[in-house]
Amino acid sequence: MKNILVPTDFSACANHAMDLGFAFAELHQAKLHFFTCVDLPNNWEEMEPEQKSGFPEKQQLLKNINEIFQSWRDKAERAGIVFEVVISGGDFIKELERKVTEKKADFVVMGSHGVSGKNEYFIGSNTQKAVRKLKVPVFVIKNALQDYTFKNVVFASGFDANEKPTFLKFLDFIKGFSPETIHLLAINLPGYFQNPAFIMKEAMRDFKALCSGFNCKMHFYRELSVDAGVRRFSEEINADLIVVSNHIKHPLKRIFSGSSVEALVNHSETPVLSIDFEKIPSKLPS
Repeated sequence: MKNILVPTDFSACANHAMDLGFAFAELHQAKLHFFTCVDLPNNWEEMEPEQKSGFPEKQQLLKNINEIFQSWRDKAERAGIVFEVVISGGDFIKELERKVTEKKADFVVMGSHGVSGKNEYFIGSNTQKAVRKLKVPVFVIKNALQDYTFKNVVFASGFDANEKPTFLKFLDFIKGFSPETIHLLAINLPGYFQNPAFIMKEAMRDFKALCSGFNCKMHFYRELSVDAGVRRFSEEINADLIVVSNHIKHPLKRIFSGSSVEALVNHSETPVLSIDFEKIPSKLPS
C-alpha cells in the first residue's frame, strides 16, 4: 500500500473515510491523496483570472474546499504523512478512474450513503459504481469506527481456485491488524446451479490451508441471496470487517439481478473491503 486515494464530498460518511485513510497511511507509511469532484466549467483550468471572476459562486466553493483541505494538510504534516489534494470538475466516476491511474493509487477508501429501492440497481450510488469500475481494492465505510482494529473478519467467497490470489492479498492486508478470527463464509443459494455442499466445503479447506498463523473457521450458510446471507452472518458474529472478491458481471445481468458485491456495499453497516481479483497476479506459494 503506497498510494491511498480517498474521494470525498465532505459528508459525514466521507469524513469517516478520511479518518480511516489517515490511519491506513500512517500504518503503511503511504502517500495520502484526497480527491473531490465539483461542478466547474469544462475549461476552468484554462480560464484567465478575470474570466473566473464571472463565477463568484464557484470561486467561493473552491475557497471553502481549500480551507477544509488545508486543515487536513496540517493534520497530515503533524503525523508525518505525505499529503496531496486533487480537485477536478467533470463526471465523478470518470475522474476517479483517471486519478487512480494518474496517482498510481493501489488502495481506495470511500464513504457510502447507501441508496434503496429501484435506484440501487438502475443508477447505483457513486460508491457502488466505484466498486464496479475500479481495478484496485476499495474499502467502504458508512459509520465512524471506535478504533481501527479488525478482530472478527469475514471473507465471503465462492472459493473458486482463481480467487486464491485475492485471498492471499487479503491475508497480507489483515495481518497488520492481528485478527483474532478469520471466518471463511460460503453462501448456499437455492437453485439448480449451486455446487453441492461437499464440493464447496472441500474448496474452502484449500483456502483454510493458506491461513498459516491465523485462527480460521469455515462456515456454510443457507440464504436466499448472497447479500442477505453475508450481512446476517456478519451480524450474528459481530464482525468488524467483511471482505469480498469482486467478480465483474455482465451489465445486463447486473440490471436484472443486481451485483452481490454492489448490493452488499450498499446495504451493509459493517465496513466492506472489495478486492478485484482479476488484476492480481496469480503467483501462489509452492
